[in-house]
Amino acid sequence: MELLWLLLPVAAASGWWAARRNHARRDEATARSAEYFKGLNYLIDDKPDQAIEVFTRMADVDQDTAETHLALGNLFRRRGEADRAIHIHGSLIARTTLTDDQRRRAMLELGEDYLRAGLFDRAEALFRKLVDQPDHMAVALSRLIHILQQEKDWRQAIVYCDRLGQIGGESKRRQTAHFCCELAEEASARNDFTEAKGWLLDALARDPDCTRANLLLGNLAMRAGDHQAAILAFQAVERQDRGYFPEVIAPLGQCYGVLNRLDQWVAYLCAVQQRDHSGRITDALAEWLLRQEGEEAALRFLERELREYPTLLGLRRLVEIKLGRGEGAEYSDLKALHYISTQMLNNAARYRCGNCGFVVKSLHWCCPSCLQWSTIKPIPDLVMKTDA
Repeated sequence: MELLWLLLPVAAASGWWAARRNHARRDEATARSAEYFKGLNYLIDDKPDQAIEVFTRMADVDQDTAETHLALGNLFRRRGEADRAIHIHGSLIARTTLTDDQRRRAMLELGEDYLRAGLFDRAEALFRKLVDQPDHMAVALSRLIHILQQEKDWRQAIVYCDRLGQIGGESKRRQTAHFCCELAEEASARNDFTEAKGWLLDALARDPDCTRANLLLGNLAMRAGDHQAAILAFQAVERQDRGYFPEVIAPLGQCYGVLNRLDQWVAYLCAVQQRDHSGRITDALAEWLLRQEGEEAALRFLERELREYPTLLGLRRLVEIKLGRGEGAEYSDLKALHYISTQMLNNAARYRCGNCGFVVKSLHWCCPSCLQWSTIKPIPDLVMKTDA
């Protein structure tokens, strides 16, 4: 009984201390919850600086809050401070108290940090560890494809694209067709025409609309001396996407010329012109008429064509023919007009990305700006279409 009376004050003190501790914990949890929602409100209001300040303060108070660290690292990455994001997410992964899901999320975020910082090898290593995790497989595969594309590892990129398609992710048939074309160009540079042709046929099997594959098949056939096969490949380009037809006008004319079938070449070009009155086609037809039928026939064609479909290339060809005659008081005016049109053509961008609007003077199959494939095409040089 004496021992019981001695323990009663201890029990009362313990109860009082426990109650105080629980009350303090509730107050701390309430304060932390308030701070958390305050940070979220800053994010919603697009005030990342204030949100970072709040989350940083929370991290100092409670070092075991994984969600806070993940959010804080993401904010730093969005602000372009990849080094700070790497530090936060890296420190988070090193903790032993994380759940498996939290650790995988932290690995994914750290991979994104490395990718933003341009540390592709480190990002690749992390994403490879996540490709077998169902919750993160699609994102990890997409990021690996991006990295491998930058590293020009086309074979492995094709493997990951196919795997992404199998799990029901985004279709990559256009991308993989271009990866096959890249491998074909590498094989062609080694003079391995058999391997190059195999990759190009694989590209067309993946994407029947891949104009690049047929353009390369045409060039490959020309190098092998099979000009008839080259003609078929180049004509397929026009059927697939007429926007790329200007790229094959010159080699197509060479093939018909080698086979002594220029009459068929002109007939085909006239048929295409009925569907597309571009300056490149007009210029090619005018050049043929000039050689075969003389200046008058070429001038009549150009004057008739430019009246309804004015183009800079057609105009320059018209002026060149008239300057060749070297007659008339307007000779100096024609010379100035020729100079102006030539300068405009030389300085103008010839290609534009249909996705982001990026313009460039040479053809890129992958846009340097938005990294999309087959979006850069020749810019139509038709000045305007009149109703006359």
